[in-house]
Amino acid sequence: MKQKIEKLKKFHSIRFSLTSVVALLILLSVFISSTLSYSRYTRDFQEQSSEQIDQTLEQLSINLSTYLDELFRLTVYLYYDDSVVAALEATGGSDIDRLQRRRVIESYLDKIMIMPRKDILNVFVITDDIYFSGRMPKSVNHSADYQALDWYQDAMSTQSPIFVPPHTEQLVSYPKDTVFSIVKQLKSVQNIDQVIGVIKVDASYSGIADIARKVNMGEQGGVFIIDNDKNLIYNSASQEQVELLSGVALASSGSWIEKIGSAEYMVNTVQVKSADWTIVAVNSLDELTKNAQKTRDFTFLLATLSSLSAILVLLIFTHSFLKPLMGIVQLMKEVRKGNFQVSFSSKRNDEIGYLGDSFNAMVKTINDNIEKNTELAKKVYEAEMLHTEAQLHALQSQIKPHFLYNTLNMISMQIQVGRLEQAVDNIEKLHRLLRGMAKWDREVLVEDEFAILDAYLGIQSSRFEQRLSYELKLDDSLKKQYILAFILQPLVENAVIHGCETQRRRTKITVEGFLKEGRCYFVVSDDGKGMTEEQLKALREKLGRTAENENQSVSPGADGHIGLENVNKRIQIHYGSCYGIRISSQPDAGTTCRVELPLLEKECEQDVPSITG
Repeated sequence: MKQKIEKLKKFHSIRFSLTSVVALLILLSVFISSTLSYSRYTRDFQEQSSEQIDQTLEQLSINLSTYLDELFRLTVYLYYDDSVVAALEATGGSDIDRLQRRRVIESYLDKIMIMPRKDILNVFVITDDIYFSGRMPKSVNHSADYQALDWYQDAMSTQSPIFVPPHTEQLVSYPKDTVFSIVKQLKSVQNIDQVIGVIKVDASYSGIADIARKVNMGEQGGVFIIDNDKNLIYNSASQEQVELLSGVALASSGSWIEKIGSAEYMVNTVQVKSADWTIVAVNSLDELTKNAQKTRDFTFLLATLSSLSAILVLLIFTHSFLKPLMGIVQLMKEVRKGNFQVSFSSKRNDEIGYLGDSFNAMVKTINDNIEKNTELAKKVYEAEMLHTEAQLHALQSQIKPHFLYNTLNMISMQIQVGRLEQAVDNIEKLHRLLRGMAKWDREVLVEDEFAILDAYLGIQSSRFEQRLSYELKLDDSLKKQYILAFILQPLVENAVIHGCETQRRRTKITVEGFLKEGRCYFVVSDDGKGMTEEQLKALREKLGRTAENENQSVSPGADGHIGLENVNKRIQIHYGSCYGIRISSQPDAGTTCRVELPLLEKECEQDVPSITG
């Protein structure tokens, strides 16, 4: 009863782990995709909004420039009235003549003031006297020294219109209004080189406000216009925004994101070149992305509900999915105990069915190899053979797949955690490795020996996961040559044991095969902890004694290098004492085993299928 409870807990643990991982992946993918989509949408929306605001500000700049151009044109209208031009060019005369000239000129200026443009406040014509007309009754300050004013001097020296930034009214008694002005030089019609005075038009900000007010930047934003001296011409933004952004707006251009307090704002600027003004638009990002945030929240809610529904379906599916898998796990445990008479019965056509078929094939292969090895051992011990042949088979029988149970346990754990493809791959590799054992007492193709190494290292790499990597290099000219079977696998196994198992860092094992001067060379190297000089010297001495003690069997020593001694003795018995293993090693730099063999080119004596075929 206790065992059943433990199995039940383990089953639920596996199901919980599988469901939790998949559920986490679903929720995480939904969250990441939704977040990235929202971020991408917000960024694109901000870019589009910035472009639209720039276009709006450009249009506002054009409208303001048009408005100012109309003011500039007012300064040349008087040239279309011959009586006004004649009055301006006339000089001297009696008091009656001067009074008549004033009447003509100021009557014309009065006509300008009755135009339906209430933003025009004052018009001055300054020649040898000051002529004036205003929207409100005002008197001219004839004592004012207008010739000392900068705008008058500039106008007298250029034919281009002069823009005068915001200032308090001038040339009138008791000035009170703040205006900006357009000043234009007046020339004689009869003599274009003669300057006869200037015309000055004062305007209020009502016209500019009517134009700028049409641009709406939301409740938290606004538009303000400043000149190069930071004089505020128009403002619909907050005072804090104007104070913080005025200096930056004059020094920068284009658009950028500015943080004011705890809120972020999109700032766009455009120049009004005709007046040296800068238009600054301030737009709250919270207002811009309000709808996007609502869409994001709705998407998150919908995605979460969909994910929960998927998790519910997953729970139902894993319950039925894990049942046959746990059956395979139980069979694996029986195999681990030594019972090779089990089999998985299922007619499924999916990956689980393939896994079960592979398991059955593995068990059958193990049984076949056990029977073959049993028969072989019986023949070895029953037959009276030559001493050298008997010693060779005795040495061969010591090299066996001792890692079988560790491999089966690893495959069992992979199945339990749901890594089915990796488990199937390791079963196939174990099948290939055990199948290669059928040729352990023969000379085999080099490419078959490398196929066995690939299967063995693949299993060990899966067992040690990220700690072990390997690389196999084989010259094409060696693939169809023959060597004694299983003389490289113990060297590779030794590299795994001493190069990887004893350290935590990543280890790489490299196996190379090549021809040189009519001989075959195989090099097995690792970048593990290596050996000290004393350890290397002791191992070389032990290998040197192998040929001298051919009548003695080799037993494992304290250093654990039984594989090297076995292989070295097999090589010298089979090929001669001039061949064998050469070892080099350095502490913390790894170990290299170099095997030298004669070149063998012959057909296999028995018809055994190729491992790679």
